[in-house]
Amino acid sequence: MSIIRISAGYFVLGIVGLLIFLGEAYQRAPHPPPPSPQFLDQTGQLIHVSLSPDGKWRIPPTAAAIERIAPLLLHKEDKNFWWHPGVDVIALFRATWNTLFGYRQGASTLTMQLARLWRPGERTIFRKISEIFWAIGIELRYSKAQILEYYLTYAPFGGNIEGIETAARIYFGKPAAQLSPLEVAALLLISQRPRLIGAFLRREKEFRLAALSWVRRWYEAGLLPQSDYDQAILTLLVPQRGKLPRLEPHILPPWRGGADTLFLSLSLQRDVQQTLRTEIRAWRTCGISEGAILVVEAATGYIRAYVPSTSYQSCAIDLIQTRRSVGSTLKPFLWAEALYRGKIHSESPLLDAPRSYYGYVPINFEHGRYQGIVSASEALRSSLNAPAVALLHEVGLSAFGSTLRTLGIEGAEHAGYSGIVGTIEASLFQIVQAYVPLATFGIYKKVRRSTSDTSWQRPMWDSASAWIVRAILNQNGWSYKTGTSAYLRDAWCIAYNERYIVGVWLGNPDGTSSGCLKGRSAALPLAQKITALLDKSTVAPMPSSVKVIKVCKETGLLFGADCPTSVSAWRKSDLPTLPTCSHKRYLWIDERYSYCIYCLPAASSSVKPYEMSPAPVALLREKTQIPPHYPKCVATEVEIISPLEGSQLWLRRAKVPLEAVSAPTSPILWGRGRDTLGWQMPGEPLWYLVKSSDTLLRLWAQVGGRRKETWCKIKFAAP
Repeated sequence: MSIIRISAGYFVLGIVGLLIFLGEAYQRAPHPPPPSPQFLDQTGQLIHVSLSPDGKWRIPPTAAAIERIAPLLLHKEDKNFWWHPGVDVIALFRATWNTLFGYRQGASTLTMQLARLWRPGERTIFRKISEIFWAIGIELRYSKAQILEYYLTYAPFGGNIEGIETAARIYFGKPAAQLSPLEVAALLLISQRPRLIGAFLRREKEFRLAALSWVRRWYEAGLLPQSDYDQAILTLLVPQRGKLPRLEPHILPPWRGGADTLFLSLSLQRDVQQTLRTEIRAWRTCGISEGAILVVEAATGYIRAYVPSTSYQSCAIDLIQTRRSVGSTLKPFLWAEALYRGKIHSESPLLDAPRSYYGYVPINFEHGRYQGIVSASEALRSSLNAPAVALLHEVGLSAFGSTLRTLGIEGAEHAGYSGIVGTIEASLFQIVQAYVPLATFGIYKKVRRSTSDTSWQRPMWDSASAWIVRAILNQNGWSYKTGTSAYLRDAWCIAYNERYIVGVWLGNPDGTSSGCLKGRSAALPLAQKITALLDKSTVAPMPSSVKVIKVCKETGLLFGADCPTSVSAWRKSDLPTLPTCSHKRYLWIDERYSYCIYCLPAASSSVKPYEMSPAPVALLREKTQIPPHYPKCVATEVEIISPLEGSQLWLRRAKVPLEAVSAPTSPILWGRGRDTLGWQMPGEPLWYLVKSSDTLLRLWAQVGGRRKETWCKIKFAAP
């Protein structure tokens, strides 16, 4: 019994010792170094590979390559691979015996070779024992299929070239799955004996015969058909030095390990980049040195072309991700928000005049010219700043700022009213991302560069609002919106339809301005050339949620019997019905004054009736046709536009614009206390020089017997 107990004890100790040994082998097994960053297209073709973090060209083989090459490799290097635990004991004893008698022979399994590749060092007897220990750990940690794939990934092929896939592309210019048996034999020979690379590249006859001998052995072992062997006999072994596919570094997204799939269309990428280079060559003499273009497929959010500069050599900065002043590119979002909230329809009249908004007076891009009243459609198409700020005031800074944050654009809450005309900064990527719901009729989708990017979508506006904005900006199936930043530093154009969104930016990386950097003259023609490369677009049908109504051109209300001019407008169908316009209103005029019903002279042969719009701001267009109103009229109405009552003005220059409008139109007298400040002519502000000691202004505006007062706080901004 004691012997049995002792034997059982030794057995238990042996089991425990074995478990400890296996546990240590598992823990101490080497880990694979990272592969080369690689990107595929959607068909699975390799389109880019970079050096691995440890400086190797190392591409994992495809499943098709493993299936084709693995049986040949195992027959040559490790016939018992599927059965041994990392070390082939029989082969090891045989190699040791032959070595002792002067016949040097290797016995390393593929797993032992892999351990040596992952943890290189000098070849000694102690090193060999360590490799056996590590090989057992690798077998415990990974499956046989993984080990085989790892070997084909990390096998050396000279210099910093590792892996059968890398070697196939560099030495033969083709994927490993397309290698002939003779080419496979050649690569396996130089993998085991790197000193043969010279003979291989020199196309020596002896090297070809050595490779052909392995093809014969594979054929004799039943691993190859007769046709492959016959072809190998007749084929010359001709290495053709190939290049690994590479994209410019700043085109690539961050690498997250493994193989990532890009949504790029390489043909479109090349065409877009060439178009940009041609365009920049033409503009360079005018002070425009760089540009960036982004093309996104609207339905999926996939990026089809990503051109961050003309070339990596000319500019290594990813200008698509660089934040710049966005100009007027945000205006379509304001129009969509106003349409969605029912603030406007497509032909609503908007004020185009230099009105003050808490000290900020918008100036139109075209030399400060104003038109008085314009339709919402014309204001957006012409990118007028004054109507945009007026509409922003109507929608509300907070509400629109929340909309922009939802679209991924920050900073509106700090920019104030000037944000809608370009003081907000954003990247081309952010702007194109924000345009997605306009192209998809209200569905906000994530713009994605690769399959590793997260995917999401959510509703934004309704289809009616997005469609109306697109219809306003439509030109031959594409909707275009340009933008120009302050001081002419950036030119933008966004083009979109239901299939694609094209974003174009032109400028200089250092922010240098140029007189040619205007969205309409520089970026728009380039965007039109890019859209010509894409599929032809058709006009999207009008959604059922859009209603066509007939409105008065002057007031925007439903067309009535007294309205002289009507126009068709697009409006959301679920909004309350608009009131009918009662447009007709009369003044009487003579050579000196205009009169209303309250101040019409009892008898005068020279007084004639004059038909006009009832809206006071509409009179800005008619200031040259109507004489000043009778100054003693008690029914004259005054509306103060600037400064707004209770506002706080931050001044850099010591001048404040004083402006009011009257109905009927007439010159307006401005004053402060008992002092008169001057006459303001219709449609033109009166500039008042503020003293540096002034902190509060109390002003009045008077027409005839009517006077209206206003007040504002004054603060001087630091220069």
